[in-house]
Amino acid sequence: MSLRINHNIASINGHRNMLRNDRAISSSLEKLSSGLRINKAADDAAGLVISEQMRAQITGLNQAIDNSETAVSMVQTAEGALDEINALLTKARELTLHAANEGVNDTNQLLADQQELDNAISSITRIAEQTQFGTKKLLDGSLAGAQNFDTTKIHKFDVGTDLMARADFAGDASVSLNITTAGTATTISGFSGAAGTTTTLASFMAGGFSALGFNASSTSGIATITSFFNAGSNSLAEGASVTLTVDGVDYKFENQESVADILSQVNSKQDAYTLAVDSSVGLQATRDLLGASGDAADVQVTTVTGVKADASTAASSGTTTVSGEQGDSLDAGTQTVATLNGLKIGDDTNVTVNLVSDLKDASILRANAYGIEIETTNDFADGTGGTALSLTKGALFQIGANDSQTVAVDLKGVKADQLGLGGDPDGDITSLQSLVSRQSLVNGDFDGALQVIDTAIDDATNLRGQLGAFQANTLESGLNSLRVAQENLTAAESTIRDVDFAAESARFTRNNIMIQASTAMLAQANQLPQNVLQLLG
Repeated sequence: MSLRINHNIASINGHRNMLRNDRAISSSLEKLSSGLRINKAADDAAGLVISEQMRAQITGLNQAIDNSETAVSMVQTAEGALDEINALLTKARELTLHAANEGVNDTNQLLADQQELDNAISSITRIAEQTQFGTKKLLDGSLAGAQNFDTTKIHKFDVGTDLMARADFAGDASVSLNITTAGTATTISGFSGAAGTTTTLASFMAGGFSALGFNASSTSGIATITSFFNAGSNSLAEGASVTLTVDGVDYKFENQESVADILSQVNSKQDAYTLAVDSSVGLQATRDLLGASGDAADVQVTTVTGVKADASTAASSGTTTVSGEQGDSLDAGTQTVATLNGLKIGDDTNVTVNLVSDLKDASILRANAYGIEIETTNDFADGTGGTALSLTKGALFQIGANDSQTVAVDLKGVKADQLGLGGDPDGDITSLQSLVSRQSLVNGDFDGALQVIDTAIDDATNLRGQLGAFQANTLESGLNSLRVAQENLTAAESTIRDVDFAAESARFTRNNIMIQASTAMLAQANQLPQNVLQLLG
């Protein structure tokens, strides 16, 4: 072997291995003392990037959970106030029913009922104005999706939660509701007889004519039948029968049935048309659905058979049947055409939404794609024109860990002048507050008061139901999902970031032995150059 003293290669090698083992044991000590597998980017650069992103998500999920729990508390606060409002409305209904017992009530009792009713209505407005979560008022209408609308034209405006929560919805839109075509239903009238003359229930009852418009001098073969209906009693003549066919279904009547009963029974057993007697056209059928659907053949007087008109009329020598008499006048209805103009969505600041009317009620308009439902007054729906209002984001909640993960709820106002809109069909009592201003109990308007109070109860109860569904199906369901996601994401982050103590302890023991061995070997390597002294004597 060769001996060199300027460079001790064995010592250098031992020193290098000792430094490597020192770094390894230092890394093990760092991991075991911190509990983390990744303490710096050098430990696992890719793992650090992934785990930091996961940590951001976990932090966001934790905050989203806190946000959702706070939202639940806010919704419960509003629902609790609505519960008390429901109790006051129930009391108001009780007072109205008591006042309606006119047989035993005197003026003083009515005044007492009215005073208590006024107090209950005042308390409803006070609760609506003072219910707060922090400093934010919940039930005064400031968190409603639709605001500042004319209650003489719009009774209810439901703004879809999907629209309010959209990130590209500006939420401060001044919009206009316009009805350009008022919806009407198809009507059928002018039923023609076999001889081409008008056959209506009115002509049936005309004393000088036969059932199908033939007079006594007619040579049609049924001249002996002067009337199938008794004009005096508005009913079928003795021995006469009539069959009306509506939308393909036959309804046969005889036994001196009255006209009123005939129409009432037909109307109660089918939903396609409403039959009535019009003074100018006689029998008239109006389709229950709006629009131009329907055909003249949908309503027919298919069979009329007569024997005699009344006791003063001799019985005919036979019977006569006339079939297939359908309306010869069809007034095709029209579909309601309405739009909502001015929505601000994304870059478009003037979006027009086409509204579809309820086929049975022109006053109900919908835009299903946006979750919008509008209930207008009948006067507004029956004409054309427009009205302005504003749309907001309502009560908006951030319930996700990322942007645009929001939900919204339409917290309508429940002050007395915002409840019971449209409840009184006569329009005399416009809202719950009108019961105070009109002194309805004192003035004896019990029916209108009851209808408005019942509508107000529906308004408050529907809002409670909406909030309950929002809490249970959106917030609490979302909370469950957030907690599962937080748990799984934390587990994934732990797998990447946390140290496995069992494996790391084994590595630490190995590295500890290796550092001791490398230290001993470095000492031996440092002794090797001393062998040169033996060569020098």
